[in-house]
Formats: sequence, structure tokens, C-alpha cells
Amino acid sequence: MNALKTAGLLLILLTAGCGRIASPGDLLHAPNLAGEEQSLYRAVQPFLPAGYQLTTPDQSDQGSAIRLADLDGDGEKELIVSYKRPETDYEVNVLILSQTNGAWQKSALITRSGINLDYLAIKPLLNRSSAQLLLGYDGGGTGLPKELYVYSLNGAKTEPILHRSYEQISTGELLGNGLSQIAIVPPSENAENTRSRIEILGEKNGAVTEIAERRTEGTILSMQIDQASATRIGLFAQVLGTTRSGYSMLLAWEDGRLANILSLPKASYDSRASRQDLRLGPPDFNPNLAATGQKWWIDYPANNRDVDDDGILEIAMPNPMPGSDDASGTPQLWSDSYYRWDGESRMRFVEDRFWQWGYDLRIPDRWQGKYRIELPDGNPESISEVRFMYAPQADPDAEANAGDDSAGSASADNADPEAVLLTLRQLSSEEWNRLQPMLDSRQAQYVVLGDKNSMVAGRSSQITIALLPNAATRLSGEDSAAYEALRLTASEVKRLAGLDDDSREEEEAFSHVEKH
Repeated sequence: MNALKTAGLLLILLTAGCGRIASPGDLLHAPNLAGEEQSLYRAVQPFLPAGYQLTTPDQSDQGSAIRLADLDGDGEKELIVSYKRPETDYEVNVLILSQTNGAWQKSALITRSGINLDYLAIKPLLNRSSAQLLLGYDGGGTGLPKELYVYSLNGAKTEPILHRSYEQISTGELLGNGLSQIAIVPPSENAENTRSRIEILGEKNGAVTEIAERRTEGTILSMQIDQASATRIGLFAQVLGTTRSGYSMLLAWEDGRLANILSLPKASYDSRASRQDLRLGPPDFNPNLAATGQKWWIDYPANNRDVDDDGILEIAMPNPMPGSDDASGTPQLWSDSYYRWDGESRMRFVEDRFWQWGYDLRIPDRWQGKYRIELPDGNPESISEVRFMYAPQADPDAEANAGDDSAGSASADNADPEAVLLTLRQLSSEEWNRLQPMLDSRQAQYVVLGDKNSMVAGRSSQITIALLPNAATRLSGEDSAAYEALRLTASEVKRLAGLDDDSREEEEAFSHVEKH
């Protein structure tokens, strides 16, 4: 169905507002539509009212207003269409067509109140031979919950099997039994209620019902079911806490029960600054997550993402970045450190990213423990420039034999204020037009990382650049060799900023060759 996916993308690009298409008839005569797409849209039209508007769900695994799926398990795919009538803006219709003797026939029409279709998925919830249709409707008003309706198709009729109100929703195979489960965050009972919970809905005795629950204090953020390790699927979520910043959770099935895998002992949490692998504690089976102390604490919400494109979602942990010891008043700088679950008891460190004030750069692995970051003059307002500086490591023997006052003095004595590894700078397009000729005349090395157009009238666009050092340092001996091994090339900076498609392995191999 690659052709149908192409049509779905075209639908999105031509959207006139909030998941709709103003003129679907134009698509039927577009020269780049394949014959299969033409036949699908032509098959739909006789069953739709005049002036209809196709509407694409806000959340969907396909992103199209028209899709094919076998709902009843008879081996033949049904055609599912979501649209709105021209006379009302508060109803969303889902039409199901089936084929009989090669001709499309109307099987069912589902009409529910809602300003838009928030969620659409087709998942096997009850058995592997058929699938259910999950529809989430967005009421559109502040404080109004979204409404989930789940349907089975029996013959030429749809049968509602579940209705739940929700704030967040995700589906996936948590149990690993070939069926999908639904995770929802129900709406809060009132605005002052700080309690939240996650309901896991799945098959039990032939019906879709609650099979597990987790409660907590605070607001649940960014919930999703995704690949958690090479062999496991889990539910990822973050909790914005009421007494401290919050924590991340990874819920997975262990020994027939739901457990929070991210039960992180304090000793492991305190050692996170080393960016080494972290050892987890035993899985936490407590249904009340607020009652347990071993958590994956986070100082601010950080996006979990597949940073290395291996198909497994990595978990973010904000980590303090090393800064200047004498920079009093300088704000704490953070990196987002990403870890991957090994499916057992360890979180494997994957990478660090500096993601702050519009910057987004992966910290090279070989920099770990050998750099610090500073702002010009230690000014918290000087976010237009950030410098990564070489920080020589202290002699471990000297540090072990010295007191607290002299610990790290070897590093301070050998430090060179000119030993800059990389400078990130943000400037206006006018400033960049003045600076670029100067850099070119000096044959300075730089990489343009981004050009962000201003959203404010009268303001110019913002340019982000990375400046590579050219000047010689005062370092000598081993420090000079160590500094040279840490320096980056322009191509490396591009890879670290995600500006090309070169693989991580190639970058690390290049770094290894350069180091030796």
C-alpha cells in the first residue's frame, strides 16, 4: 500500500486547516496519482455528501483520511473514510465500505460529536484474526475530555465494545501475546486534583477491560508505547511532579505483572555524571508510583527519542554539564543524556546532547570528562554564545593524596583559557552578513547549523553557527596532544548536529583514527 501512503501524504500537504481538505475533488485529477489511488477516491465519492471535507486524524499510524484494513477478518479489506459535513462543524463521520462481487457497498456509518478526530487506529484487541476500530474524538473546548469509542465489525454492522474519556492515549503490544493493549490517561476529576493514573485496557474473558493501573501524584506527560529493548515493548511516560521536578517511567510486563522498570537506586542516580551504564534496582510492582523512592528523577521534561535510529526508544535524563568553577551566578547548564534499556537490569549510555536555548548538538563520546562549558563573562543573559573548553583531567594519584582544597588543582594549573574546542553562536542575519566575509578572509572554519526565520514582525531571521578554533594554544606535552585529539573537523560537527545521514559508527570510527 505504498501508493495509498503517498496519497495520505498528499492529503496532509494540501490540508486547509486542522486536518481537513477543502477540495478533495482536485486530488482525483492530479496527474501524479496512481491508478489505485484514483480508484479509491472515486469509490468513496458516491457515498459522501456534497461539499464534504475529508479530515485526517491528529494521531494515526497512517496519517490519511482514507485507508484500507481488514476489520472483520474475512481476508478482504474494508475502506475506511473520515469526513465532515458542510452544514455542521461539531460532528465527525467515519464511513466503512465493503466489497461485494468487486463493488463497494456501504457497511456502516459512525457519527459522533467532536470538532475533530483526535485518534484513529486499527488494532487486534480481542483476537489475532480480526481488528477493532479505535476512534478518539476531540470536543475542542477547554476542559472538555476527549472520547474514545472502540468498534468491532460484524457482518455489515459495527458493534461498540468500549467507551472511555481520556486526556492521552497510546496502543501497542505490551503483553507480547499478539494482541494490542490500550493505555489511557483519564481526565482529572477537578482542576485542583493532583492525582493522575494510567489505565491499561486489554482482552480479558472475551472483552476489552482494565487489566492494570498505575497511580501517581502530578501530571502525566508524553505517554507512548514503543520498542523499549531489542526484545521488549514498554510504555514510556513522564510525570511532572508536585514536590520536585518529576520522573520518567518505563512500564513493562514482568512475570505476568506490570512493573516500572526504571527503579533506579540512589547510588546509581548519583553516579550519572560519569555517563556510564546505570544498574537498575528490582522492577517496581507497586501500583502507587508516588509511594516509591527509587525513580528515574528528571529536573525538567526531556523528550525520549530514538537518537541512534536503531528502532529502540532511548530514555532521556537531564544531567548537569561541567562548567567553570569561578563562574558564580552562571546558570546551571544541562545536557540530555540518553540511555537504552538492555531488557534486563542495565541502562546502557548512548549519547549526550546539548539541547538548550535553541542549540542541539551531540557531545562527542571522546569529550566525556575532558571538557567544560562556559558563557562569555559568566553572564546568564549571554546565551548568544556558548563555548566548549578543554578541561585537563586531574591526576588521579595526586587527587587521592590531596585534600579537598587541592583536588583538581592539576587541572586548574594546566588549564588554558584559549583552549576552545568549539564555539556555538546565535546571531541575526544582518550580523551574519557582516561576520561571514571576515571569517572567510581569515580562512576560519565554521559550520552553519541552522537558519530560523523570525516569527515576529520586524525582526530578522536567526542564524546558528559553530566556530572551530584556529589559534594555537599555550598547552604543551601530553595536554597539547590530548587537546588535539579532542578537536573536531567541520564534517564531524555536521554529523553531531544531524546535518547529514552519515552513520554513528562512521563518526566514531573517524574519531578513533583521529585520536590515535
